[in-house]
Amino acid sequence: MSIKNEMMALVGGCTSEGTKILAPQNLKEEFQKITMAKFDIHTNDDSENYDLIIEETPSDIIKIYEKLNDKGIYITTPKSLTDRDLLANLSKLFWIVMPFYYLDENLSAKPLVFASKKFHPQADIIRHRSDFVEGTKYYTTDVHYGSFILPKYIFEEIKDVIKV
Repeated sequence: MSIKNEMMALVGGCTSEGTKILAPQNLKEEFQKITMAKFDIHTNDDSENYDLIIEETPSDIIKIYEKLNDKGIYITTPKSLTDRDLLANLSKLFWIVMPFYYLDENLSAKPLVFASKKFHPQADIIRHRSDFVEGTKYYTTDVHYGSFILPKYIFEEIKDVIKV
């Protein structure tokens, strides 16, 4: 069980209203932990209008943006919490762009990024999903909220290239 997989899938699945998801095969079982929703998970890119797209590493951001519906969310792994290039490029397209993190088994902070056409990962969390997640090692509703809170020195370094 990977903390990263849990955070990518569950932050996305508990923020997106929709259930049509494009994600790597290794994330498929993570969505089953959300007991209050059933997800239509695609592991091969065979259509458009996804509610949520998750990638291990960023690819063509414009193509990703076009494959999302008008409320779509994109989650990927930046080089760091201060990956200005990726954050700036995402901010050209998405309404909300926020880095977040999880702590690995050695308590080292590992970065992720949340980009959305509409939903905010803290203000729009779907509590009837997040509060009923079962079988997790790391994720809770409180961890979901807290993972977006950045130390001031990091926020100051990226505040001009994110959208909160």
